[in-house]
Amino acid sequence: MEQETVVTTSHLARTCDWSTTALGPRHTWASAVEHVVAVLLEAPVPMCYQHGPSLAMVYNDAFATLLGHKHPGAFAMPTPQVVSEVWDQPNVGPAFQAVLDLGEPFLEEGVRLRLRRGRDRNHDVDVGYYLRAGSPVRNEAGEVLGVLHIVLETTKGVERIQAVAGLASSLAVAVTVDDVCKAALHHALAGLPAVDAMICLPPSNGGAWRTSWCRPDEVFSPGEERLPLVWSDLQGPELARVLQALDRGRVEQDGLVVVPVPIDGRQGALCLRLDGRALPADAETVLLSSAALVGQAVARAQLFDRERTTAEMLQRALLPQTLPQSSSFTLAGRYEPVATGAVVGGDFYDAFPLPDGRIALVIGDVVGRGVAAATIMGQIRAATRGAALSDPNPQSVMTSLDTLVEGLDDLWPASVAVGQGGADQLGRGLGGGFGGELFVTMLYGLLDPCTGDLTLASAGHCAPAVVSRWANPPGRASRTAPGVGVGSGPDPRAGGHRADDVDTSGTSRSRIVDLEVGPPLGVGGSRRVRSLRLGPGEMLLAFTDGLLERRTQPFDQSEQRLLDFLDTLRCDSPRSACQQVLEAMGADGAFEDDCALLAVGRTSVEHHSVTLVVPPAPEAVRPAREWARMQLEEWGIGSGPQFAVVTGLSELVTNAVLHAGTDAYVTLELDGPRLTVTVSDTGSRGSPQVVDVTSAGTRGRGLTLVQSVSDAFGSYPSPTGSTVWFEVDVELAERVGSGG
Repeated sequence: MEQETVVTTSHLARTCDWSTTALGPRHTWASAVEHVVAVLLEAPVPMCYQHGPSLAMVYNDAFATLLGHKHPGAFAMPTPQVVSEVWDQPNVGPAFQAVLDLGEPFLEEGVRLRLRRGRDRNHDVDVGYYLRAGSPVRNEAGEVLGVLHIVLETTKGVERIQAVAGLASSLAVAVTVDDVCKAALHHALAGLPAVDAMICLPPSNGGAWRTSWCRPDEVFSPGEERLPLVWSDLQGPELARVLQALDRGRVEQDGLVVVPVPIDGRQGALCLRLDGRALPADAETVLLSSAALVGQAVARAQLFDRERTTAEMLQRALLPQTLPQSSSFTLAGRYEPVATGAVVGGDFYDAFPLPDGRIALVIGDVVGRGVAAATIMGQIRAATRGAALSDPNPQSVMTSLDTLVEGLDDLWPASVAVGQGGADQLGRGLGGGFGGELFVTMLYGLLDPCTGDLTLASAGHCAPAVVSRWANPPGRASRTAPGVGVGSGPDPRAGGHRADDVDTSGTSRSRIVDLEVGPPLGVGGSRRVRSLRLGPGEMLLAFTDGLLERRTQPFDQSEQRLLDFLDTLRCDSPRSACQQVLEAMGADGAFEDDCALLAVGRTSVEHHSVTLVVPPAPEAVRPAREWARMQLEEWGIGSGPQFAVVTGLSELVTNAVLHAGTDAYVTLELDGPRLTVTVSDTGSRGSPQVVDVTSAGTRGRGLTLVQSVSDAFGSYPSPTGSTVWFEVDVELAERVGSGG
């Protein structure tokens, strides 16, 4: 590549044919002009002399830098022509004209200009901030010959000040420690010559120091921005270096200078690494201000995280840890708390076997939040099981629950110390009496796993959706097994209607079940029962209203949005369906309320499941791989899918062994052409996180590999730790005998 030649202004001044310019031959210049030009050419600050009515420009090298691609063509040219894009602004052209006409100097600070000064002539305008001064240059008679213009670009300094303001704004809505640290890392690099930045936090409730870092050139997608930070332990020499830097103010590392800014005393540090360049004079003051804001936000966020973790664990502990599975039906449930707020909610789901072989399906919502709502939810879930074991008929179960809810509504105000605010205030806070306003909705169903017959009844609850798998999304080849799809006609045991009930000539694969919604629990009344049948490859998706409710969108529009997404969903896995639905419906921002999902899918072949407990030792990973390989061979899975499954399983088990430090529970589930691997642990470090392969960092690479070899992937916290799962499509043609 040809190196660009830099033309100095001193060279231009020596070689310019001044007689062709507005200044005229150099020997005719007034002594004041000669003196000003000589001084500015040697000056280290950006200076420009603008001569005569046309304001012809003579400037130095520092000013040429500000002009960008306009240099050297701008030398001796009229100023209005050179900066035509801003000349008509009141503080530009008129200001220079006033100096020229009236001899009035000007001084302006923080002027915002949009100049085309990039190296590329087609470059978009650059927005910058400048300190500008203009003074008249006079001859011996006192006449104004031109304007001496001195300009200093203050963009970086303004950006640093704006970064503090932006940080304060971001911290105002940051509720978790991860949110606070993301904001701190992002704003710490604004306008500073740093190679990278890292934030270091001391241990909370034991453990080690931890750190997370980023570089100025890292760019993340909106989805990646929503992921929590990737943390790594800070110990040994690295921890000693940070603590030493906190004591000394800075320390050298690998040819770089580490500048730490203490967060709230020594309760952590925000560290910048510089490549030998000194920080600007105002940068350390800006960093100290930022660190003070971050320290206050971290303390607040740590309290929030503790409360939220306790609340979520309470909520999840009240939900079933496992759901019943059969040889032909697979069940999955998910609970998604709202993104903000540390108070438990009342959404719940459940499924349990009955003595006659059927499976009871339950999903509901205790309206409100707090300990009261969560406790009511637990009582209703337990009472539903008891009533169903006595008489599983939907009308009988809901009548029993009506009596229970009436009693609970009367009981709460009398049994809870409501304090000064009364029952109403406590009910809006962390829990309290309902004062006659207990509102509970529930969808109850009975599934016969042998035939697929399903009866449903709703007590004020939104109707579920049904999805068929007879079509595939555009761009993906069908892997549907022979015999899987829409049946040949209406089924007489389903009242003459199939569950999919769609036009096979169209593209719709989903619909909302035509279910009459009865009164909520506690009100009493009749709830009509709807009968249908789930055929092979079909799925029922039940949900609470938090999945659809938005303040800015009517409920029916959200419902249609869900159906549109389900039309493109590969619904052969209830677990994957729950994950994808939550991601799709939450893509426009955080959910406004908690939501629960319960998915029931009918497979076309027999369901298989095996589990292995892996001890927390690195040497246990290899036997787990061998166990998985042997099981896959027994099921007749070919070598290609085997590689993907064993590779992903190995990464997840290694991740659990290294980071959770507890037993890992590994489950393999085979449902037709879909094989699911689940790895659960009982660690306390939160859910594993994925790192983008282009980012700087090394943690989370294993999960990126798992994503690359699988067809679906997800993770979620549990009351005792975290669960990570992935799914792989296995070709039925490669399976033989025992697998199915």
